[in-house]
Amino acid sequence: MPDQNGGVRVGYAGKAYIGAVGAVAPTTLTAVPDAEDWFDLGKVTEDGLTEATNQARSEFKAWGYDSPVRTQLTSKTTTFQLAFMQSDNAHVISLFHSVPTDDMTTTGTGDAAYTSFTIGQNTQPDVRALLLDIVDGGIATRIIVPRVEVTERGNKVYKGSETVNYPLTFTALTSSDGTSVRYMMGGLVVPA
Repeated sequence: MPDQNGGVRVGYAGKAYIGAVGAVAPTTLTAVPDAEDWFDLGKVTEDGLTEATNQARSEFKAWGYDSPVRTQLTSKTTTFQLAFMQSDNAHVISLFHSVPTDDMTTTGTGDAAYTSFTIGQNTQPDVRALLLDIVDGGIATRIIVPRVEVTERGNKVYKGSETVNYPLTFTALTSSDGTSVRYMMGGLVVPA
């Protein structure tokens, strides 16, 4: 078998985009997302992107047997965790505080401009679409999540020795066609 070192990937850089449910996703790996449908969430901390899959299974044992004779998948949850760095990105602030950008008001101009919003009782789910691009040199991976919700928000720290970050965990939800995540992986060819 030939040396396979060329297939070792590093998630060297990437981009995250948010859109409304139903936003038209690019159909190829290299197509640029439409700026009217997908909003760039800006810089991500050096921790990058963490994708996790959590599965739960039921085990069925036969009478008198120590090990199961069958298992059944009962749930499968895929999450994507990133920490965003840019406090001037309205979409990041919207996601972090679960406030629609339509409910934010900007007052003033230039250096005197500021945006205000309030946080109150809000039990409505904030479901959106997520697009993630991961790049390693000339090789790319694209992950499209048609329905996603922020299910965890990390601590936002104000401190002189580090940037103010917005840690978010997105959970993939099932879309109308029964799928939850779509992958496009450059450099991967299915054997004949």
